Amino acid sequence: MGAILVWSYTFLFPRVRARPDNSGMNASVRSALQAAASALNGARSKGPKTREGKVSSSLNALRHGLSANNLLLPGEDAAEYEAHMDSWFSTLAPTSLPEATLVAQLGDTAWKLERLSRLENGRSLARLEEALEKTPEFERFILTRRALQAVSAFVEVADTCPAPQDAAQTEALLAAVEGTMKIVHEVPGLPKAVSQPLTFSLAHARETSKDGRMLPDAYRALGNAAKVLKGALSAKLAEDEGALEPVRERLAAEVLLLDDADLRKLERHRKLLETAMQRQLGLLDQLRAQVASVKAQNTAEARELRVRLRVVK
Repeated sequence: MGAILVWSYTFLFPRVRARPDNSGMNASVRSALQAAASALNGARSKGPKTREGKVSSSLNALRHGLSANNLLLPGEDAAEYEAHMDSWFSTLAPTSLPEATLVAQLGDTAWKLERLSRLENGRSLARLEEALEKTPEFERFILTRRALQAVSAFVEVADTCPAPQDAAQTEALLAAVEGTMKIVHEVPGLPKAVSQPLTFSLAHARETSKDGRMLPDAYRALGNAAKVLKGALSAKLAEDEGALEPVRERLAAEVLLLDDADLRKLERHRKLLETAMQRQLGLLDQLRAQVASVKAQNTAEARELRVRLRVVK
């Protein structure tokens, strides 16, 4: 144990995402469409020429991903996108390149709508948490959690480190425990009887320390008292966390009624995307109707017109 005792905490937030299987769609058609669209967009581009300007412009488009040219944004799964497109191609089953073009556009629009829904849900949840953090119930929860973290850190030290053997180590340990007790005393609604064993053990450790060295029995008593306090704080934290649920439910209805500029912007994008999808579906219906009507025509005549229109050598 060093001369200076430091309580440290590590927070881990695992993120798990299931990856759907990628099944077979017409990859060559899809690749050709995407390559053609990319080339066309590049030819039409009149944007910034400098590197700095290009970076700034791309970030503007990627801010919400609804008007960006990129099919995928950072954090989005390519396999998930492929599975999404597979479902559209499997359902609408295009039989020609023009139909495949419209189906690809429909799939991309639907992907953007799903992205928009995630953004809207995330924004609403963020606003709900902002409102929750201003409540006294949340403040009580935070204070309890902070105290539990401090006590748990000392319990870990007491379980893994021997009793301090010199005055500097002893004083550092006792000062750290005193600081932990101050944090514990800030917890509202915590009975004093819960923290008294650790308070008494701390006083006993100071009284019995000889030449700056802490007695092993006093050190064990500190650790045991801290474990009792840790159990009580764990139970209280569970109660405080349970008390947040009705507050969160009450605030949810209130937050949904609040005006929000970001949500209004997202709603405008939703209307644009839904209009685009309706137009694409209409074009697909018209195209299929036209294809059905021309099937009765002379295919040889159609072939001749195709050759006369463009000859590729």
